[in-house]
Amino acid sequence: HAEPRLQLMGMRMGPAALLLFSLASVARAADAPATAPAAGSLEVPEAVYDAGKVDRGVTVRHEFVLKNVGQAALSINAKPG
Repeated sequence: HAEPRLQLMGMRMGPAALLLFSLASVARAADAPATAPAAGSLEVPEAVYDAGKVDRGVTVRHEFVLKNVGQAALSINAKPG
């Protein structure tokens, strides 16, 4: 009876050990300093703007702030919509 108990115990310990290893890896990654991406990377704090109800003929203007948080140049090809 000792062999089945050891196998059952091993089956129970395997997932627990995997969970602990995963949590340790996540904690280590959280402690690492954040670095900017090597390529250009776009940060858009306000990606959506709701102008509400707009009457016909009224021009709506809004500025979106775009920031390159990467380490390389960033090219944006925008077309009016």
